[in-house]
Amino acid sequence: MRVCGIVAEYDPFHAGHLYHLQEARRLSQADFVVCVISTAFTQRGTPALFSTRDRAQMALQAGADLVLGMPVSYTCAQANRFALGGVGILDALGSVTHLAFGVEGEVLPLLQRAAHLMEDADASLHSLRAAGLDQGLSYARAQGEALRHLLGQEDGQHLDRPNFNLGISYLLALRRLKSGMEPLPIARQGAYHDTRVQPLPSATAVRAALLRGDWQAVAAALPPAVLSLVEDAVFKGRLCPPGALDKPLLAQLTRGGDYAAIAEMSEGLDQRILKYVPLADSREALIALVKTKRYPYARISRALGGILLGLDKQPLRRPQYARLLGMRREAALLLRAIGEGGFSLISRPARADLPGLELDMRAESFWHIGAGLPAAQAYQQKMIKR
Repeated sequence: MRVCGIVAEYDPFHAGHLYHLQEARRLSQADFVVCVISTAFTQRGTPALFSTRDRAQMALQAGADLVLGMPVSYTCAQANRFALGGVGILDALGSVTHLAFGVEGEVLPLLQRAAHLMEDADASLHSLRAAGLDQGLSYARAQGEALRHLLGQEDGQHLDRPNFNLGISYLLALRRLKSGMEPLPIARQGAYHDTRVQPLPSATAVRAALLRGDWQAVAAALPPAVLSLVEDAVFKGRLCPPGALDKPLLAQLTRGGDYAAIAEMSEGLDQRILKYVPLADSREALIALVKTKRYPYARISRALGGILLGLDKQPLRRPQYARLLGMRREAALLLRAIGEGGFSLISRPARADLPGLELDMRAESFWHIGAGLPAAQAYQQKMIKR
């Protein structure tokens, strides 16, 4: 039995995601495709625009056979932890044979070499990266410049892209876990984080079009089967828009407190955040005030997400469970095989008692509050069966 795994956010699932899913199935000749998706909070440190359940439904509607939810302590995290969360779950299932992920085609030949450099990082990599950080480059840009130099590449513009860094993180996670899954990098079509809606758009562009009410662009960017789900979520008020949880966050910060143990927090970032809270009227305004060469936007954003959720620093190890969000009935054979391995799949988290689930449900409750929905609805969701 061939099973291909994918780690994604799908906020929302668009035409580029459909291309990737279909290519993953074709290239791996998979009998089943398993998607591990982020839950209520994303790598951006903010709530997803669409609910966990709606995004799982989108993946199933587009052809996924089984959709699992990653614990929020791995979704609201930097690339290495996010990757270990997704890869760790897929590896623990015991049935996944391939790991498919998207990356810019220009750098496909460099992925393995870069991963080797990262795994066996010597003083030269650390020194070059530190020099870039001292010049005010973001961590990703500094790492990209260091890799460009060590790999002998004249043009390093693709080496600091989010997909390239995630690709390296996936390969490192496979090695860290000594996983037998075969990596399957797929050349990405379209532009990551491009704000223009193209035939194969970025999720950033789709969210922007949706929030400004450009339904013509949204319809062109989404698979028809997913468009109806998106329309239903929008018109029934199942969205958590940007800024929806700004007031609870600022209110919490205004009370002060010790946030040194929060994930992503170090080197006095917590004190700098507290210093500028009285001057900020929104989350974005606070990030703009706190941001420096030392503290880039993404890191601050994730730290604020950690403060809101009470997400403390945790060891870098594989997840101990995943949430079973949805499945096609044809995947019953796969689910039975997974069950024999003993990995915990939680279909009713409100009834389960595992470390970390309380935090997951807190994140889901916050998402519902941000969407203007009763927090209790987070505890009423059931697994989707198609």
